[in-house]
Amino acid sequence: MKTSPILETVNLTKVFPGVIALDDVSLKLFPGEVLGLVGENGAGKSTLMKLIGGVYTPSKGQIFYQGEETHFRTPKDALDAGISIVYQELNLIPHLSVAENIFINRLPRRSGFVDWRKLYADTRRILEGSGMEGIDPRAIVADLPIGVKQSVEIAKALSYDARIILFDEPTSSLTGPEIENLFAVIRRLQERGIGIIYVSHHLDEIFEITDRIHILRDGKTVAVMPTAEADEETVVSRMVGRDIQNIYYKGEHTPAEVALEASGISDHFLKVVNFKVRRSEVVGIYGLLGSGRTELLKALIGARPIKGGEVKLNGRKVRFKHPHDAIKNGVIYSSEDRKGENLFFGNPIWKNITYLAIQVGRFVKSGFTQVKEERAAASEYAKRLNVKAPSIDVDVYNLSGGNQQKVCLAKALINDPDVILLDEPTRGIDVGAKLEIYRLIADLAEQGKAVVFVSSELPEIIGCTDRVYTMSEGRVTAELLGDDINEENVLKYCLEIGAAEGATS
Repeated sequence: MKTSPILETVNLTKVFPGVIALDDVSLKLFPGEVLGLVGENGAGKSTLMKLIGGVYTPSKGQIFYQGEETHFRTPKDALDAGISIVYQELNLIPHLSVAENIFINRLPRRSGFVDWRKLYADTRRILEGSGMEGIDPRAIVADLPIGVKQSVEIAKALSYDARIILFDEPTSSLTGPEIENLFAVIRRLQERGIGIIYVSHHLDEIFEITDRIHILRDGKTVAVMPTAEADEETVVSRMVGRDIQNIYYKGEHTPAEVALEASGISDHFLKVVNFKVRRSEVVGIYGLLGSGRTELLKALIGARPIKGGEVKLNGRKVRFKHPHDAIKNGVIYSSEDRKGENLFFGNPIWKNITYLAIQVGRFVKSGFTQVKEERAAASEYAKRLNVKAPSIDVDVYNLSGGNQQKVCLAKALINDPDVILLDEPTRGIDVGAKLEIYRLIADLAEQGKAVVFVSSELPEIIGCTDRVYTMSEGRVTAELLGDDINEENVLKYCLEIGAAEGATS
């Protein structure tokens, strides 16, 4: 690694009206280095990335790039200089080809027409130079898997002759193999001397792919350390500002009578699934993508028609025709798709929190919504879940991922459900927000609620649940209790079919 940094920020500060988003942050990035940037939501990571990438201009401080002080006024200035950002939400045009997306607004021309031969040749050169030679330059982006789209976004960044690439939560929508492919590409970029800043809430990724870790809290740098000398406990405690003895939390509760039970339910994907959750219990469901976890939850609430079997609520047979029927009967589902199904961007926090309650007739009298009562209830639940925002009138779009997730949970809990089905409630949020949600889940169980917790993160399934169902290809393959809930068993059964199909306790 060279001794001179390719990028350096000195006392970088960004002030928005009434808020210091970044406070005297000094950072160094060296050629060929992967620098992990971590911190809770609201710690200043995105602000720092946008300052480096020319989206914002600093209120104070300096940015040095390749040894010279720079003043990027627009993202294009940063791009032209060789600094690219790969955002969590990919910025590709679906109906265009790979090559057209990479060179959008810069298509090579000859005699006034697009020089397609040169376009495809230039695209192949970029792809092959980064180990992405398997991507067809002519392929339409809409037809590509998400992992390949991510590679196209990286290739687009490289097409600007990037010397620095900033990755913002790049694996949020990727599968395990796609993450490994991304890491392989990043390592090739390192070999070419490209400096990389890698932002992620997944600490296992930070420890696997980075050389150093830069930790932010409340807009300030609190630690910078070589990755090889760091451990998870140290990083988390610096992020949240307190010692963490155990990230995961089960609480103290004793499972009671069965609240919700499925017996042999099936549809065009689910295959004779048996399942139950008791009051004062947290049941985990774990399986790989496509295992049927979400399909099971949606079948239980009437969002998917059941072809066979039956569902019982408090011992009484039910068949919900619509999720609203489930809500009215005390069963609530919180979707894994925070942006697509759970939140309504362009609307304030309070409207998002009360949306489902209004749909089932709460806060409505004689056909009119009781807005004062609605706002008061929303405010109460926003406080109860510690939603951090200046007021409940803030557009939910402007909240951090962790606070958006808290709004999703408030939206569910305001209905005072007895059975709570949570699908990936901690996806894409920081460790501090996860800790709050783990505590909330345990508290709900202690209050006598029946909680179902679907997660793709094995440690939290093991650390936060009382009982675990594993699923594969639409079937329950095992039911695990006590000491049997361990990494080896969970992984073994989620890869098997019929090992313990239909098991119940």
